Amino acid sequence: MDAESKQVRLADIAKLAGVSTATASRALRDPDAVSAASASKVRQALSVLGVETPRAEEGAVPLIALVRPSAPAGNVDPYTHLFEILTTRMFAQGIAVVHVEAELERTEALADSLLGPAGSPATGLRVSGAIVLGGGAAGALAGRLSERGLPLIRVSNARHDDGISRIVLDASDGIATAVQHLVHLGHRRIGLAVLRDTAAAARIAGFRKSMASVLHIPATRDQAPVVEAAGGPMAGVAAAEELLGLGCTAVIACAPSLSFGILEAAARARLDVPRDLSLLTVGDMPDADVIAPPLSQVSYDWETIAASALDEVEAMIASPAPAPRVDYSVTPDLVLRASAVPPQRR
Repeated sequence: MDAESKQVRLADIAKLAGVSTATASRALRDPDAVSAASASKVRQALSVLGVETPRAEEGAVPLIALVRPSAPAGNVDPYTHLFEILTTRMFAQGIAVVHVEAELERTEALADSLLGPAGSPATGLRVSGAIVLGGGAAGALAGRLSERGLPLIRVSNARHDDGISRIVLDASDGIATAVQHLVHLGHRRIGLAVLRDTAAAARIAGFRKSMASVLHIPATRDQAPVVEAAGGPMAGVAAAEELLGLGCTAVIACAPSLSFGILEAAARARLDVPRDLSLLTVGDMPDADVIAPPLSQVSYDWETIAASALDEVEAMIASPAPAPRVDYSVTPDLVLRASAVPPQRR
């Protein structure tokens, strides 16, 4: 049964089996890694869901590493949804997947665990390829794996001239879309909350360029206020308090932790979102449709991105010669919910 005819999420399998998603994932990758009872529950869940367990000859199933950075305490991983979709797709297609959380201090150790000790022959590779989500520690690990000849593709917010194939999530276009929508609603005092990372400069430049273009203003720091914040909801609270102090009627948040922090700061100030403050998130926001209020966001077609990433890395693995570098840029779409409305006097 292929991925197109039967789409079942890892969370669905775990829920029906009565086990955690981590246990379900391990049972799908390596049944011997979990208890016999847990493995049996997962097999029964698959049967109920109508999913056939992939059958392949010994050694014929490719093993692909799915890498993401380890999220610090208090942060929300913006790639969670994509991570789950890729895991489900790989299982449905009979591909074994090993989940890797990258940490900077363990880059070399992780590379060795995936490929074998440096200098080992190509026949000693333990994984056939990798899909790497995000930057930071995940990006560093991608560099080490690429140097050692592993076929891989990255999905991230930034474009680097490092020769690695990648799918770039163009946040600048997303910010421009957010600015245009908020200005269309009537907002003129719009602030940007962005994480202090390697993508911050490009996002700030894109924000100010959009503000200048849409509002026909110089978009100086005073006219287009920006706050760079560290990770975590409390940093989002501090960023929001600063932007509220600058008189912003709307805020564009570029990370889930910042969005949660802004909601918290508004509640502390006894401000209603969206009546007193409109909020629009750029990027994936877990449970955006069930948060109160449901959050408007500029997000991506994760199903299409997952399919493209998997197709590309499979083609790289199958090719006897080094494949041409892949460099896609994906523009997000505006999903309107209830957190952004025309400005009202505070």
